[in-house]
Amino acid sequence: MQNLWAQLQRQLALFWSSIFRGTRVPFYLGVLATALVAWIHGTDDATVVQLRTRLDHVVYDLRFNLNLSHTSRKAEGVNIVIVNYDERSLKVEGQWPWSRFKIGDMVKKLSDDGALVIGFDVFFPEPERNARNELEQRIAAGVDASGEGKALLPQLKSAPDVLFDGDAYFADKMQSGAEVVLGLEFLKGKKEEEKVKKGVLPQPVFKIKDEDNDAIPLQEETGYTGNNEALQAGAAGAGFFNTLPDDDGVIRTTPLVLKFDDHIYPSLALEMARRYLLAKNFSPAFDEDSSGRTFVGINIEKTFVPTDSDGWVKVPYIGHRNAFRYISATDVLHDTLTKDERDELQNSLVLVGTDSTGLYDLRSTPMDAVYPGVEVHANVLNAIFGSHKTITIDSGNAKAAATADNALLGALSKARNSPFPTRPDWEWMVIMTAIFVIGFGLALVYPHLGPALLAISSVAFVVGLTVLNFYLWREYNLDLSLVELWLVVVLLAVINMAYGFMKEGMHRKVIKGMFDQYVPPAHIDAMLNDPDKYNFSGESKELSVLFSDIRNFTTISEKLKAAELKQMLNEFFTPITGIIFDNNGTIDKYVGDMVMAFWGAPLDDARHREHAVNAALNMLKKVEELKPLFKAQGLPEVNIGVGINSGMMNVGDMGSTYRRAYTVIGDAVNLGSRLEGITKSYGVKLLIGEQTYDGLKGFLCRQIDKVQVKGKDEPIRIYQPLCRESEAGAELKALVDEYHAAYQLYLAQQWDQAAAAFEQLKRKEPDTYLYALYLERIANLREQGLAPDWDGTYRFTTK
Repeated sequence: MQNLWAQLQRQLALFWSSIFRGTRVPFYLGVLATALVAWIHGTDDATVVQLRTRLDHVVYDLRFNLNLSHTSRKAEGVNIVIVNYDERSLKVEGQWPWSRFKIGDMVKKLSDDGALVIGFDVFFPEPERNARNELEQRIAAGVDASGEGKALLPQLKSAPDVLFDGDAYFADKMQSGAEVVLGLEFLKGKKEEEKVKKGVLPQPVFKIKDEDNDAIPLQEETGYTGNNEALQAGAAGAGFFNTLPDDDGVIRTTPLVLKFDDHIYPSLALEMARRYLLAKNFSPAFDEDSSGRTFVGINIEKTFVPTDSDGWVKVPYIGHRNAFRYISATDVLHDTLTKDERDELQNSLVLVGTDSTGLYDLRSTPMDAVYPGVEVHANVLNAIFGSHKTITIDSGNAKAAATADNALLGALSKARNSPFPTRPDWEWMVIMTAIFVIGFGLALVYPHLGPALLAISSVAFVVGLTVLNFYLWREYNLDLSLVELWLVVVLLAVINMAYGFMKEGMHRKVIKGMFDQYVPPAHIDAMLNDPDKYNFSGESKELSVLFSDIRNFTTISEKLKAAELKQMLNEFFTPITGIIFDNNGTIDKYVGDMVMAFWGAPLDDARHREHAVNAALNMLKKVEELKPLFKAQGLPEVNIGVGINSGMMNVGDMGSTYRRAYTVIGDAVNLGSRLEGITKSYGVKLLIGEQTYDGLKGFLCRQIDKVQVKGKDEPIRIYQPLCRESEAGAELKALVDEYHAAYQLYLAQQWDQAAAAFEQLKRKEPDTYLYALYLERIANLREQGLAPDWDGTYRFTTK
């Protein structure tokens, strides 16, 4: 038994070793990231909560809008109509507030047209002015000098109140058939103006019992603005129209019930629903479990309307603004309704409100930045009547209504039947569990995936979580948090990608450290980014090669000590190598005072000629800059000769099993070396071959000669690049043209004219050895009998 246990331990050790081999760091970082996300999900820190809530709102709005076409449906069998005192009504009837006589007429006409319940998204706290009372006050004050008012007053007093009292008229019309629900506003705060109690409150729907105080944790309101006593007495009821936006100003939730003085009052939508259902039973619903009783909603007769523990619901918008039928108030008053509008008013619930900008009842919602406040109440009213199925209960036992069973199917069934989007109590624990399961799972798996698979799997995981979340929203009305789950996946992916890039970066550093003395950084980066494209196997391709040699190096080296010679070469080769690298060249080798470089491999370079010549010109400039520096250090003056040739060359990793080098070989390479060697013969510092010149653009060059170097049978043209064309002045260009004209006379064997031309050039540039060289040649050649097909080729017999 002991041996079996030991073997099991060894197998477990091998298993964990195989999992964590080389992956311990990203695994532990993944665990820390998971713990961080769990802390973010569970903390009460105000800053974190605010950020978490803002992100949650973004997801909520996105999800709401993407699923709007699926969730937008009206309650069956119920007509909800909005009578709108819109801009046209205000223009026709006059500015708001209107006379109570006019509002009373509108209520009567709506009732006659079949409206069953009329709710006002406005309150009437002040009594309206009474013409008879005002006349009596004027008489008492002695303003009625003629006495006509005093004579008329007895007749006015005998007339019915509804002729002069707008409130009485309005209250009377509220008895015309439809049940009228007025609006009111509760106030909450510590300021004195938020403790005002203005107007009268309607009868509460119920009083909180002492034993239910702990179970109904609604915050106490501090004040209210209701309606005047006459109007409230004539109305069937009243409901508050408070809507409190989230921190970003968007209306996503709204209260269904509020508490004032230990009494519960309904919202405008809830009171209208209660009046429509003729409900007498209106009671709180509770859920009971081992932790006690929890307030979960309202029972209206046998229909349960769920809320959160604070009495709030998420507004189940069914669409963008104008999702409900709007009827202009002026059309109601003047009987100019269409047949469709009259049909809509039959057996309807009417909300009286406005979408006029000037009356400031516009809100921001997840769908629209500008949304009529009255339509928010219409959406809530629509939900109560079954935009989703409401839960029908058999008794006042709220436990049955709320489905207290904590099993998953019971919870999903409860959520699906809710008329409002729901974030259930168990959501917090489900998300916390998901964070740990996903976090630890990905922390184990991600370190073993490559970058591409890691990115694909992360995107797939995020998409999968999003699809599941959206599905639960559409099918079960569940508002589950998604931000933290996204965050844990993204953090784990970023950690593992970053760790992988860091490891790769270390490898790249090592490789760069090994090769950056020979190859430009751009070449190394390109090879590391696409290693399959670059290799050191031999190939034949068109390249440009450069040879540079220090003039009279043997003499210089004999004058210097070994340390001084090393110092001089280091200070010389360092900037020269930098110039080659800056122009995308590859260092082939250093041989004493000679440096060899080439262009076009291992990195392809279509402009290898241009880069090679540009590097050579910059090298010559740098040598001139080094001269005073070397002189200041007691070092001898340095001059160089540079030869460049282009053509087909063999390039690759060549050598023996003991030592190899990435180099170029071929006739074109040898010719480049010969060109460097013959620069001294012409007194120039830079020569290029004809294959370099023929493909070169953007440089001012002059043809120096046509030569046949030792070891080559075919003659070639050789050129001296002077500068970039953009840098050449008119005087230099004219001088080059004059030289080419003299050279053509030389080739034409017109010796006298050629000699005169070169003499002229020599007077202009007495230090240029090239002119003296051609004058010497002319003196020798004019005495020789040259063949008619002589092409001016000069043959070198030494290297």
